[in-house]
Amino acid sequence: MGKKKPEDRKVVRNRRVMIYTFLLIFMLLYISAHFTVQERKTAEAKKSTEIVVEAAVVDGDKMLAARPEEVVTGDNAVKNDIREDGTRGNEIEESVDSADYEMERQEELVINPEDMWCLILTNAEYPVPEDYVVTLRDVPGTDQKVDERIYEPLMNMLEAMKEEGLSPVVCSGYRTLDKQEKLFNRKVSAYVKKGRSKEESYTLARQTLSIPGSGEHCLGLAVDFYTRSYHQLERAFEKTPEGKWLREHAQDYGFTLRYDEGKEEITGIGYEPWHFRYVGIDVARYLKEHNLSLEEFYIEESLYG
Repeated sequence: MGKKKPEDRKVVRNRRVMIYTFLLIFMLLYISAHFTVQERKTAEAKKSTEIVVEAAVVDGDKMLAARPEEVVTGDNAVKNDIREDGTRGNEIEESVDSADYEMERQEELVINPEDMWCLILTNAEYPVPEDYVVTLRDVPGTDQKVDERIYEPLMNMLEAMKEEGLSPVVCSGYRTLDKQEKLFNRKVSAYVKKGRSKEESYTLARQTLSIPGSGEHCLGLAVDFYTRSYHQLERAFEKTPEGKWLREHAQDYGFTLRYDEGKEEITGIGYEPWHFRYVGIDVARYLKEHNLSLEEFYIEESLYG
C-alpha cells in the first residue's frame, strides 16, 4: 500500500476532532440532564415532606385541643400511659414534683416547738391565753418593757438604726390586759362623743386596737415606734427615715410589720406602719419574702390548733 497523502491525514485528523467534540458535548448534555432530574426529584421529595409535616401539625393541634390536660412542657414531658391504679404518668410526676417542692420548702423553714413562744397568735378570734406568763425587761431610756427574750434583738436593731444616724423611740411595749381594755374603751368613747352609735364606735375602735382580752402588746412581743421628731402613731410614719428603715431591715432582726397595708381583712386591724412584732429571724424573713401576715402563715403552716 502506498503512503497516505498529507491531505488525507489532515482529513482523518479533522474527523477525529469532530467525533471527540461531539462525544464531549454529548457527555456534558447527559451529565447536565442527570443533575436536573436529580434536583427535580429532590424538590418534589422536599415538598412531599413539608405536606406530611403540615398535616401532622394540624392533626397534632386537633389532638391537643381535644385533650389539653395532657399537654406538659419543659421537664415535665407528656406521658399518657395509664398506670394500674388508673392514674396517668404525668399525674404521678406532678405528685412527685409537688412532694419534692414541699420537702424543699420545709427544709428552708423549720418550725421547732421551742420556737412557738414567739409565734403565738392573738387577735379577735384568738385571745391571749389565760395562763400566759411573761418575764419583762425595761427598754433603756423609756418607761416601756418587753419580753426579756426579745430584748437583745430589739437592742441590736435600735443600735443599727442609730449607727445610721436615725433616732427611733420605742413608745409602746408590753401592756397588761387591763390597760389594753382601758385603751379600747377610751377609743370607743371618743367615737361616741363624735356622734357615732355605740355599735359603730365599737366597730371603728377594733380597726385600730385589739379588743379586750387580745392584743400583741399583752404578749410583750410587739413594739410601737415613733421618732424624736415625729411623735404620732399615724400613717405618715411610713415616710420617715425610721419608718422606711424598719420596713426594709426589721426582718433581719426577727421583727415583722405586723399590720401591713392590704392585709386589713385578714388581720382585722388597719395598716400600722409603726407596729412591729417579734417572730424570729427565719420566720420574719419568710413573711417578708412571701408577703404574708402572721394569720396567713398560720394557715400555710397548719399551725391553727
